[in-house]
This record gives sequence, C-alpha cells and structure tokens, in this order.
Amino acid sequence: MRPLSSTLISTFLLAAALLLQQLPAYSAETTLQGQLLERGTKKPLADVNVFVLPAKLKAVTDGHGNFTVEHIPEGEFQWVVNLTGYEKLEKTDDVSSKLGTSPRQLYLQKSSYEVYETTVYGKVQKRDDSTRSLKASVAVALPGSGNDPIRAVQNLPGVNRPAAFQSQVIIQGSAPQDTRYLIDGHEVPLIFHFGGLSSVILPEALDRVDYLAAGFDPDSGRAIGGLIGVWTRPPQKDRLHGFAFVDIFNSGAAIEGPVGKDSSFLLGVRKSYVGEVLKAALKNNEDFNLTAAPSFSDVTGVYDTRLTERDEFRLVTDGSIDTLEFLLKQPVNQDPALRGTFYNKTAFFRVIPELTHRNSERTTTRYSLGFGRDWIKVLLSDDYFLLRTYALTSRAELETAVNPSWTTYLGMDNRSSWNEVDLNLPVFYNPGGVANPISSGTKQLLSVRETRHQLGFYSKNQVVLTPKWSVFPGVRLDYYSATKETLPQPRFSVRYALSDSLNFKAKGGLYHQPPREQESAVKVGNPDIRSPRAWHATFGAQKDFREGSSRGFNLESGTFYRYFDRLVVPSSALVTRDGILAPENYNNQGKGRAFGLESILRYDFSPWTGWISYTLSRSTRWQPFQPESLSQYDQTHNLNLLGSVDLPRNWKIAGRLRFVTGNPSTPISDGVYDADNDVYIPVRGVYFSERLAPFYQLDIRVDKKWIHDRWILSMYLDIQNVTNRKNVEAVQYSYDYRARANVASLPILPTLGIKGEF
Repeated sequence: MRPLSSTLISTFLLAAALLLQQLPAYSAETTLQGQLLERGTKKPLADVNVFVLPAKLKAVTDGHGNFTVEHIPEGEFQWVVNLTGYEKLEKTDDVSSKLGTSPRQLYLQKSSYEVYETTVYGKVQKRDDSTRSLKASVAVALPGSGNDPIRAVQNLPGVNRPAAFQSQVIIQGSAPQDTRYLIDGHEVPLIFHFGGLSSVILPEALDRVDYLAAGFDPDSGRAIGGLIGVWTRPPQKDRLHGFAFVDIFNSGAAIEGPVGKDSSFLLGVRKSYVGEVLKAALKNNEDFNLTAAPSFSDVTGVYDTRLTERDEFRLVTDGSIDTLEFLLKQPVNQDPALRGTFYNKTAFFRVIPELTHRNSERTTTRYSLGFGRDWIKVLLSDDYFLLRTYALTSRAELETAVNPSWTTYLGMDNRSSWNEVDLNLPVFYNPGGVANPISSGTKQLLSVRETRHQLGFYSKNQVVLTPKWSVFPGVRLDYYSATKETLPQPRFSVRYALSDSLNFKAKGGLYHQPPREQESAVKVGNPDIRSPRAWHATFGAQKDFREGSSRGFNLESGTFYRYFDRLVVPSSALVTRDGILAPENYNNQGKGRAFGLESILRYDFSPWTGWISYTLSRSTRWQPFQPESLSQYDQTHNLNLLGSVDLPRNWKIAGRLRFVTGNPSTPISDGVYDADNDVYIPVRGVYFSERLAPFYQLDIRVDKKWIHDRWILSMYLDIQNVTNRKNVEAVQYSYDYRARANVASLPILPTLGIKGEF
C-alpha cells in the first residue's frame, strides 16, 4: 500500500497537469458582435436566438438585429439561427480567419419572398362600406396588370372591361365621364397614360388603390358614377432603399430613405419607349407614318416628416406627360379632314401638401391642398384644340370621437380652376356611338377664358347603436359656379352584424356632378344647363368563412340600383337667350338607370390564393325622340377568375380568365352622300340594338426572385391573351357604309420585365 503522502502528491500533479492543459484554451476565448438581417431586404430581425455551436453559446438580437456572443473558443465554430418563416442558417466561422474579431453580419433568408397579404381589404383603414381596396404591393403582381396596381381594379366586380387602348374606368353602368380620379384625396384629370397601359403615378409609391362604387359617403362628391383613389405610402426610414427596372414598355428607378431623425423621402421616375417598337413596325406603311413615337414620362415624389408629437406633414408631387405624333398620308375612310400631321400632348402636375394635427386623444384635424396645371394640345393639319388649366383643390376635415359609440366628421372639399381654351374644330356629332365624318361638321373658332369654383361641405357620422346595429347618416352640400346651383345631397347607410363573421349593409343617397366645360360654355354649350343627378341604392352582405383563421373563403355579395336624370344630351333645337334666337347645343333631357348583382369570392389556402368576381347588370338610357335603349357601356355578364400559387425557390405562377358580354353597338343600314363635303353620312338604326361578340381572354404571369445578401433580383413574364383570340372591339365601315369589318383587339401580348432592388 502506497503512503498517503505519495497519493496526495500524485493527485495534485495530475490536477495541475490538467489545469495547465486548459489554460491556453481559456486565454483564447473571444467576444464577437454582429447583426442579424433578412437576406435581400437587409431588414433587422429582432428578438431572435443566435447560437454558436458546438460551444452551446446563445445570444438574442435587439431591436436593430444586433447581438453579442462572449466566450467563443478558438477554432472553427458554426452560427446557427432557426426562425419560423425563414430557412435555417448554418454558417461556419473562425476567429482566426482574416475577419478576426470584426463585427459579423448574418443574413437569414425567408422561406418565400412573395407577398402573403389579403388582396382585397376587409375592415382595415376603411371608413366607407362602399369602398373596395387593393393593396398596391399585391395588386402589382396580378396577372394582366402589367405590373400596375391601378389596372388591377378592372378585376373587381362592378368595373367594366375597357376596350383596347382605352384609359378610362367605367363603374356600374355609368359613363366614363362619371368617374373621378384622386391622388391622396385630390382630383387629377386622368389616372392612366396613353392607351391605358400604365398609370400616371409610380406603383412603388402607392399604399393602396380605392374603388368607390354606388352609395359612397358624403366626404366624396362631384361624381354620379364613382371614384378611383390612390393613396401614397410613407417612405421607409430605416435606411436607404432603391430599385431600377426595365420591361418592353418602359423603364424607371426610385430611391427612398431617411432624412434626419423624423423625416423620409421617395423620388421615382419612369420613361416609356413602347412607341419606338410601333414606329419600327409601321416603318413601311404607305398610308401611315409614325413621325414621333407615342411616349410617356412621369415623376413621383413623397416627403414625410413628424414636426411635433402631434403634427405630421407630408408633401406629395406627381407629374405626367404623354405625346403622340403621326402622319396620315391618305384620308381615313375617305374623310378629307382626316389626313396630314396629327399631334397630341397631354400633361399635368400636382403638388399636394398635407398637415395632420392631433388636437387631443379624441380629435384630429387634417388639412391639404392640391395645386398644379393641366395641358391638352391636339393638332390635325389646320385644326387645333388647346386647353390650359390652373387647378387648386383644398380639403379640411375635423374628426371627433364624441364618445366611444359616436364619431363625427366635418369637412370641406373644394376645387377651383382657371381655364384657357382655344379651338378651331368641326362640331363632332356621334349619336348612337357612331360618328359622322369630321368634314361634315360646322367649323367652330373659339377662344375662352373662364374661372370655375366647385365648393363642397360635408357632415358624416358613425354611430354604434348596439353591438349589432350601426348607422352612418351624412349630408353633402355642393355649389357649382358654372350652373349657379347649391345642391344638398343626403346620404345614409346602415350595418347589421349578425355575428362576428356575417354582416349586412344598405346604403343610399343623392349625387350630383358638374357638367363638362364645353356643355355649359356660352358659345358652344348651354349656359342654362343644370348638373346631372343620380340616386344610388345598394344592399349587400359579407360572410367570412375563415372564422378567425388565415385560411379559407370570404364572400361578399350585393345588389345596386342607380337612377340617372338631368343627363346632358346634344340638342339641335333653337332657343331664345337674352332676346336672341340661338342654338341650344345641349339640354338636360337625358335619363337612365343601371342595376345589377355583383359578388366576389376570395380564397386563401396558402400557397394558393385568388378570387372569383362576377357582375350581372343592365344599364339603359333615354333621350328625346329615341326609345329606351341599352347604354353604350352596358355589359350584361362580367366574370373574372384569378388564381396564383407560390412555389419553392421564390417562383410564383398566376393566371386570369375573363368572360365579358360584348358591348352594344348601333347598326348602320346605309350611307347618304353629302355633296357639299364629299362624304357619306351614316343612316343609323335603333341605338345600341346590336352587340359585339363576347370577349374571352386568358392571361398568365410568372414571377421569379433571386435573393442575394444585400439586394434582390426579380423577373416577371406577363402574357396577355395567351390563346391569341381575336376579340372584336369595334365595327369599322367603308366610306359609304355599305361594307363593314370587325376591328380585333390586341393579339397575344407578352411583357418581360426585370427589376433590381436594394
């Protein structure tokens, strides 16, 4: 047996040896700092566990994605991050590498970079039950949209399918001039560029697109059809962002980011070159020479800042210009007036400052202005039309929560314009939607300078009577200087919630809009004209079958009815005005109605999503000496089926199928020779008593994203009319109206685009 002292000495020496072996390892321990970011977007990821293996060390990221890990041993180790919705990160590192102890940046890639948001808004940011909203970031990727969220409105129920190269939105059986267009609540003359291929504002600057149909609230007015409103988003403040894109129609770029602590900006531009393609295609056409290709440009700017804890200021600017020039070497349909050089320029800009002041927890005040200028210039040989307008719009609103069950809104919505019009044109005559040859019209030479004021005041209330019943009484008062009318317009709606997932609503009211400038002008119009009027009524229901889940169906269905009267129609009568016999030009003897059923069924079964929208409607009009006839824009059936699926590796495939009843048309039985002007005048049958063939179209869209650490590359292919179907858009007649031929819509139209963003 060994002595105790020897045993103790041996044990001590062994422990010392083991301790000495460990001393180098402890002396090489390192502390590393880093930041965890979302790959591609560089978005900081907060409250995420970051592991170091095999040392079993852990850190948690802060609000900026920063983390610190202590006691990292010498040699290779692995960063490991596992977060729901992201791909697992396993990255090898070594303190002894060339990076040394410098801060690390870890990038975590999302499982999918496609947008998983509800396409059509429910109750979010929605003060008006008649409003349907499209989230811009979702709508921009819908098939057939051409990467433009405003074009996606055409997929909603109640919105007409526009004819090819038309840039108007027609709502629930009304006419194109019955729709108003707004940017952040302020009126603009148009919302689409030439041909309707792109909207006039940068899509990436938008938060949402609102579509207001029958029964809209009193804070909106001067329209008997409806409104299309776009709302800009606050620019991002976390860091500098930017993108550039190019496709076969246009290209553009934008940059946004912080300015100081509480401010941010966005500036974007676009330029089209689609006309260059058309110019090359028509280069050898003997009758048609595109001397200057159709083109458009636009610029969008947004500045957002917090002035105080209670005050926020925003400045929005938007400018747009379209030009088109071509040479007609031979008369069109033997009309002598349609030859020579044609030039068209349309432009506008708006500057919109907005101030929001929170008076108290219950009261908020909003002020905004919109000022700018509009230009229209049309030249055809010696004929011309020139319009120059200075426009000023103003809005103010006081929102007060009187108590938890009653919120009231008091506001004003005004528009003033200073117009200069010069024209030398024949009078256009097109009853039944069929125009007489321009040469047959009497020439008008006119120069007008005028000022118009349209003042609007409104009161709107939201009252919760019981947990199930809510009422929304309101009234709007408009004054139009052109007609010298003061027009009260009561509006009312009620909502009943049978359950959390099923509610019913009914809305109704009176609506006016001012006549167009040429209709009330002294020389070419009727200074005694009155404002067109419409009564709206609508009833609907909404059922959310998801019952709180993120997957399932959502159904919204309803009926609408509109009665129009005092519609402005052309007149050939003579009237006594100021003691002088003069042509009436226009009167208010037009009437009409539109009614229908519309439904939209949305579904979301990730990764599948989409909707089915359907409208069954009828729209008719009356005017003197004609029986009741279909409206020019009546579309009995309008069906849209959209679906998309998100695939692995950031692929997305979407499709749209449309069926729409053909538009009404007026038959032409013969032509009568006009020897004075050497043209034929059409002999019309019953107005809009025939229909064009139904419209069918299938569109396909494919999106792909490549994710890099600090930027994202995207590509999309949007193919419209995949089957190359020759849908009929119009009927064209020979010069003497004895022969006719169909005018086909666009053939298959592929759009390939690529975008890089950081």
